[in-house]
Amino acid sequence: MTDVLLGIVIENLISFVREELSTFLGVGELTQKLCGNLTAIRAVLQDAEEKQITSRAVKDWLQKLADAAHVLDDILDDCSTTSKAHGDNKWIARFHPKKILAQRAIGKRMKEVAKKIDEIAEGRIKYGLQVKVTEEHQRGDDEWRQTTSVITEPKVYGRDHDIEKIVEVLVSHAIDSEELSVYSIVGVGGLGKTTLAQVVFNDERVNTHFDLKIWVCVSDDFSMMKILESIIKSTVGKNPELSSLESMQKKVREILLNKRYLLVLDDVWNEDQEKWNKFKHLLQRGNAAKGASVLVTTRLDIVASIMGTYPTHHLVDLSDDDIWCLFKQHAFAANREERPELVAIGKELVRKCVGSPLAAKVLGSLLRFQREEYQWLAVKESNFWKLSEDNPVMSTLRLSYFNLKLSLRPCFSFCAIFPKDFEMLKEQLIYLWLANGFISPRGNIEVENVGNEVWNELYARSFFQEIKTDEKGNVTFKMHDLFHDLAQSIMGEECVASGVASLTNLSSRVHHISCSFGKFDKPFNYNTIPFKKAESLRTFLELDIPVKNLCSFPSTTPLRALRTSSLNLSTLKSLTHLRYLELFESEIKTLPESVCKLQNLQILKLDICDDLSSLPNHLTQLQSLRHLVIKNCNSLVSMPSKISKLTCLKTLSTFIVGSKMGFGLAELRDLQLGGKLHIKGLENVSSEWDAKEANLIGKKELNRLYLSWGSDANSKGIDTNVERVLEVLEPPTGLKGFGVKDYVGIHFPHWMRNTSILERLVDVILYNCKNCQ
Repeated sequence: MTDVLLGIVIENLISFVREELSTFLGVGELTQKLCGNLTAIRAVLQDAEEKQITSRAVKDWLQKLADAAHVLDDILDDCSTTSKAHGDNKWIARFHPKKILAQRAIGKRMKEVAKKIDEIAEGRIKYGLQVKVTEEHQRGDDEWRQTTSVITEPKVYGRDHDIEKIVEVLVSHAIDSEELSVYSIVGVGGLGKTTLAQVVFNDERVNTHFDLKIWVCVSDDFSMMKILESIIKSTVGKNPELSSLESMQKKVREILLNKRYLLVLDDVWNEDQEKWNKFKHLLQRGNAAKGASVLVTTRLDIVASIMGTYPTHHLVDLSDDDIWCLFKQHAFAANREERPELVAIGKELVRKCVGSPLAAKVLGSLLRFQREEYQWLAVKESNFWKLSEDNPVMSTLRLSYFNLKLSLRPCFSFCAIFPKDFEMLKEQLIYLWLANGFISPRGNIEVENVGNEVWNELYARSFFQEIKTDEKGNVTFKMHDLFHDLAQSIMGEECVASGVASLTNLSSRVHHISCSFGKFDKPFNYNTIPFKKAESLRTFLELDIPVKNLCSFPSTTPLRALRTSSLNLSTLKSLTHLRYLELFESEIKTLPESVCKLQNLQILKLDICDDLSSLPNHLTQLQSLRHLVIKNCNSLVSMPSKISKLTCLKTLSTFIVGSKMGFGLAELRDLQLGGKLHIKGLENVSSEWDAKEANLIGKKELNRLYLSWGSDANSKGIDTNVERVLEVLEPPTGLKGFGVKDYVGIHFPHWMRNTSILERLVDVILYNCKNCQ
């Protein structure tokens, strides 16, 4: 993470000099010296990253460097933000008395951090850190650049006997049991317990035998409410709108009534007998049919003994032959030659996997990108195998991490901000990388596409798993909990993912925080969180709906990314460093004009803000804005005027057509939009000439387009004008999703018969088109 941050700081220091800000602040020579020190330090980071594993002193040195770099980055960002705000008048503004005092303060802060970096630079010599030349991966034909929306399950090796035994217990032995049958799979991390349970869960015999199948990922927190909520969501298909534990229990009993069900409780850690007894009692009171069963996966024998009614199924290591087959599947991809010298080294390497399928998969994915014999030998002879011989699986994961380019490492370790087993959203993660500066444009490649490449590479190297793509094209995924352990060990105190109660004692080194609120948590006071102590807090994410009390941050908080439903909007104007702002399930009625002062804002997301009726009039002042995502804000009736001024915009998920100048479809003409676009209010388009101004056919990056007229359009009868309007709203080729709502024409346009436009469609919605023939 430090390498990427230093790259940003050095680049900003150069801009600082170029704009003559350093001379004006009286720190010109100091800035030049800072650039030299940081460049020299950055050159030895690869060596320092590796040495910190065995040297506590080097690890402390890296932490001090990261702390100083964050402070310097915040100072430079303050200067840049102020410069943007004043625009053409920035030189005049600098001579204002108040500004002069502020500039002196900045100069003083610069001198303080420069002194710290001087001391850190000396450590480069003290610890004997060397410049290391690292190889860049060839990008020409790497398989990771190509991904599809369909993720095929890999072949499962060496588990046929386990599958047959567990299926037999579930469909044969447990069928006549009056009691709830509980069968536990036990094994160390990385042995494939979850994969085995998934194969059993999807076995055709299991599908036929059980009336209902439910999968719940339990993880560290064995919470009755969370498990019940997951059961309801899994069966009903949406989050339960239930206000008490009693109502949730009643709903679950209704769901399970007279059903022969299979409930999988994955990754259970609970050792509290009483908690399990209460939950088991609830399941038994559900009056399920005979043969109802629970399948548990856990690392702990004590959990199995507490929960199980059948003898525990202990998962054993895979054989060398099976491990080799799994390794080979990942190391020698399709059309990849199995060269004898690489096979020989590979067979030695798989013995280091000690029967762990996760280790074999990760090691194979790592070597898939290495073509030469010396590269395979370097992996085999790596010192990482000597670091934790008692845990070779973690050695494999750490080795894979340190074989990533320095620029990719923070993108992985940042994922520690999400709890274990959390289902992450690919698009959101890429936006958060962007907001924190972990990714940047490369040549003509947009930053979002760089983020997509990074994600694809991490997936291809097996850092991510359980990839799903929904009907709207949203990609979600998870990390194996051992990879999460690795990410958390790398981040240390810099990252906290916990319930709100744990946030009352923050480290001064924390940079990234996520918090979860239980559905029935006691009221929580945000004032108890010592945000002032977190002087360089970059990310704060609320992961679910908190109690309705307002969150405020000190005016000096250098937040880059914020997701919240409870922000005190009056504090928004002080969060000038923000790049990412997401408001979800908020009760706000209007977004304040102060948002328009956030000159660095690149992503603005508004989701399920039911009462939101208007956006700020001066939203177009946000000249850095790249993504304006508005979802499920049904009270919103208009857009700000002249949205075309947002020339950096890449995503505009919703556009509401108005009848006045500056609110029409012409505002979309020159915007290079991609992703999803939903155009509402098409009844306000007066002619096909106005509609043609939208230039939809020129927006080649669009993959989903939805067109809506007002819901009262049908009451006005047939209108031939709408047919001409829809005819000229021809989309680009390659759409994956398309929809038309409340269309009152008789005929659909000719382009809807064009196979080149529609050949990639996977999702079509035609709603309330009553007059169509």
